[in-house]
Amino acid sequence: MDSGYDGTPYVERVWDGLKSLGLALGGGSLRGAAHIGVLQVLEENGIRPQYMAGTSSGSLVAACYAAGVSPDELEKVALRLTRRDYLDFNWQGMARYLLGLVTGRPVLPAGFLKGNRLERLVYELTRGKRLQDVEMPLAIVAADLNSGKKVVFTNQNIEEEGTATLTVRDALLSEAVRASTCIPVVFVPRRLGVMQLVDGGLREIVPVHELKTMGADYILGVDLQAGKFNKPVKDFHEIISRSIDIMIQETSQLDEQLFADLVIFPDVSNLGLGDLSGIPECIRAGRIAMKKHMARVKAALGRGIQ
Repeated sequence: MDSGYDGTPYVERVWDGLKSLGLALGGGSLRGAAHIGVLQVLEENGIRPQYMAGTSSGSLVAACYAAGVSPDELEKVALRLTRRDYLDFNWQGMARYLLGLVTGRPVLPAGFLKGNRLERLVYELTRGKRLQDVEMPLAIVAADLNSGKKVVFTNQNIEEEGTATLTVRDALLSEAVRASTCIPVVFVPRRLGVMQLVDGGLREIVPVHELKTMGADYILGVDLQAGKFNKPVKDFHEIISRSIDIMIQETSQLDEQLFADLVIFPDVSNLGLGDLSGIPECIRAGRIAMKKHMARVKAALGRGIQ
């Protein structure tokens, strides 16, 4: 795989007068392919993020990029993706539920999908790397059902104020991404120690705050929620996703206003959350949105990162 990272220590790539760029990638299921287009345009303009953070589908792109997978390689993977690559039904849980209907003691499964295939896919893409194997400062956000706290997987020694956040520094990238992408009810929660981890979007849909905590000078957020409330939901997946969005919308907007220098909104509202055929359009939407703001980002950073 061609790496987007040239091997130079990150601290040596911040010259006088040049701000470091932190990129926060928000959740949006398969619409997260838009993040690939954003990264492509940044690199085409000589700019490489020095800090990465991601939630849900944004965590997958952030983890892969931080691990050295180039945007073009990510595009190739996305375009050949099939449902068999990431969907594995929880037949055992469903069987127990059906048996319970017969015995009069039904127990709903923890999720309809196990998530093992998705975790294996990320493991292969990141070549089995752990958080501490990655040099680029990285944060991946999940939520713990048991404590209700935000969980941040990171390779940095960061401590967030208050007691509402747990930090995990020893985990596989694939474990972190699996946890961050576990949409409640759709996916079985990812167990890690005493925690039951689910989609980070429950706590922070665009993780700009983590970038500020890690020390990024200029924070660029990518929010895939624009126009989402203008259309009726179509299926079970969208009902769950929309419910989460409604719960956290106000908090997410406040975080973006407080911590982000710029938030862009790729127009992916017409594309289904699980529509594989829409991936090329998602990537194009990411490219278009980034191109519109490229001059502003260049001016803010001083000049491109070589």
